[in-house]
Amino acid sequence: MNDKARQISPVLSVAKKIFALSLVAGVGILAGCQTPAMKLRNEGLRLYHQQKYAAALTKFNESLKYNESQPRGNYYAGAADYMLGRYEQSQYHYKMAWRVDPNYGHVKSALAEALIKSGKPNEAMNFLERDAALTQRPAGRLRVARFYEKLGDLDDARANYIRAAQMAPTDAGMQMAAAQFFDRIGQKAAAGKYYARAYKLNPALPGLVAAMMHDGLTISDAYGPPATHP
Repeated sequence: MNDKARQISPVLSVAKKIFALSLVAGVGILAGCQTPAMKLRNEGLRLYHQQKYAAALTKFNESLKYNESQPRGNYYAGAADYMLGRYEQSQYHYKMAWRVDPNYGHVKSALAEALIKSGKPNEAMNFLERDAALTQRPAGRLRVARFYEKLGDLDDARANYIRAAQMAPTDAGMQMAAAQFFDRIGQKAAAGKYYARAYKLNPALPGLVAAMMHDGLTISDAYGPPATHP
């Protein structure tokens, strides 16, 4: 090692130590930087997972005093209200979360569930339909299909499962969702068609092969018979 390298080496060693110490200090600072609202939300979540919903709701509502429009706090408060059977209050919080951040968590499904529990299935479906039409996303159309099925409206469910699959022709999961619906209503031929599409797109999709075997389908059903040559 030359003299210049000997001079640089201790400097690098000290620099590495300083960096390591600053990293540890930074982690400590971040851990201690929780805002009061965050601390209250975390306390609420701990209570929620212990099924102490009333106590959890108190913490969530206290956190909202710092910012009443925060999506996370409103979503959690809505969930606690829902578990307490306070469906109108649940709707209020879910709507607040959705308005601020329409893509937060599962807020759209949660709001629809709360509306249905409040005896407002039409309002729930109108909300989901408007959202699906506005976003033009296959996931939104699939959500509509699932809620129609949940409400027992199989005709509208069928139309929306088909539409969702059409909107995402290269999405194996979307094809399988349509297949499973047709399986549930006993239309095996239609189910097989969508299972075959899903298999072509992703043979390793979890549960797909088992579902196909349950319906008596084989790989050849997905790919068709081999070509014959004269």
